[in-house]
Amino acid sequence: MGDRRLSAFGAATGTVFAVLEVLAGFIYPQQPRIDGPPAATVAWAHDHRVALQLGMIFGLAAAGMLLWFAAYVTTRMDRVPGAGPALRPMVLGGGIATAVVAAVAAIPIALLAFMVGQAPGIPDPTVVRLLADLNTVFFAVNCTMTGLFLVALGLAVLRAELPTPRWIGWLSLPVAAANAVTVWVVLTFTTYHGKGWNVVAFGAYIGFAVVVAGLSVTLFRHRDVEDALAVAAR
Repeated sequence: MGDRRLSAFGAATGTVFAVLEVLAGFIYPQQPRIDGPPAATVAWAHDHRVALQLGMIFGLAAAGMLLWFAAYVTTRMDRVPGAGPALRPMVLGGGIATAVVAAVAAIPIALLAFMVGQAPGIPDPTVVRLLADLNTVFFAVNCTMTGLFLVALGLAVLRAELPTPRWIGWLSLPVAAANAVTVWVVLTFTTYHGKGWNVVAFGAYIGFAVVVAGLSVTLFRHRDVEDALAVAAR
C-alpha cells in the first residue's frame, strides 16, 4: 500500500471508529439496574446475547480504529508549519489509553454473554453482579481517558497544531467536561440515578464520536495538499 493510500486510510479510520462506536453502544438495550436482582441481568443477557456479542465485536474493532487514528493524527501534527510538539505526546498517549481501556471495557459484558450461553449458565448471583458492576466501573475509566484525549485534541486544534476548523476544538472541551461529569455520576451512585443524568452520559458518548468523525472528515479532505507539501519539503 502506497503512502497516499495509507494516508487516506489513516484519515478514514476516525470515521470508521465513530460508526462502529455508535453501533456498539446502541445495538442492544441498556443494562438493567445494577442494584436490581441478578436474575434480571441474566435474562437481559440471555435475550440479547447475539446483540451483546456483536456489540463487543464492534467495540473492539472501534478501539483498533481509534488507535490507528490517534497515531495518524500525531503524524499530521508533525506537518503543520511552525507548530510546536507541546501537545503531540498527550494526543498520542490519550488516544492509546482511550483505545486500550475501551477494548478492556468490553470484557465484562463479553464474559456475561459467553457464560449465559453455556451450561449451567451463571448459577452464582454474585458473579452476575460482579460483571455488571465491572461494566459500570470500566465505563467510568473509559470516560476518564476519553476526557483527557478530548482536552488534548481540543487544545491542539485551538493552538493551530492541527489543520482543522476551530469548532472541532471548541466542541471537544464541553464534551470532555461531559465525560468528567459522567465519571463522577457513575462512581458516586451505587444504583441507577435519575434519567436526567443520562442526557450527560449520552452527550459524552455521542459527542466523542462527533468530534472524532469531524476531525477525520476534515483531515481526509485536506490530506492531498499536506502530503504534497510534505513531499516538497523532503
